[in-house]
Amino acid sequence: MKRIRTILIVLSLIVSYQGIFSSPDAVPSFKNIPKAKFSGKLKSVAYASVRSTLLKDYKDTEQKEIRYVPCSDDFPKLIGDFPCSLLSWDGDIIEANETNASADAASVEGESSEEHDLGGKVSVQISKTKSPNQNGKVLLLGEGEDMLRLFYFPNGNISHYQFRDEVIVFRWASEKETQTLVGIFHLKLNSELFPISGKELSFTP
Repeated sequence: MKRIRTILIVLSLIVSYQGIFSSPDAVPSFKNIPKAKFSGKLKSVAYASVRSTLLKDYKDTEQKEIRYVPCSDDFPKLIGDFPCSLLSWDGDIIEANETNASADAASVEGESSEEHDLGGKVSVQISKTKSPNQNGKVLLLGEGEDMLRLFYFPNGNISHYQFRDEVIVFRWASEKETQTLVGIFHLKLNSELFPISGKELSFTP
């Protein structure tokens, strides 16, 4: 039953974001941030706190295998092949636990092949220390220059992730205890991790 719950929750998560792009005309695209507005945009996403998380090393980690679900074609393509299954983190939901694999296989008999083939599995390193200021989970996905360093808010929503000399920052809005993804910032960084240019994507009119 755990596998059924995992599949349904991951599907629900992806569908909720696909709903933003209900028609081709509604699909947003990144737009360059004018220099005159750049400083204000950085303040709006508390970039000082974001940078503090990037400056820290996260060497004390624990390896786990998690479910990896790529984003659909309707979701904006993000650097580093970011998977939409990591838009929100809940270890109990997305951790790939094979302890009861045989029981799960029997319980999902009759499910569609599409549900069975939903994504795959990948190993991540989970930091044993939380991020400074944000006090959330930190995940390391991949190795070397292709590594994604992913940072989460305490509520489980992704805050931002770093790929090489770029960082993606997610902007969330709260309404009636519901968190909605309303925008994404794509920032180019210098050697000291200060943004030198950026683009913004908004899901709101």
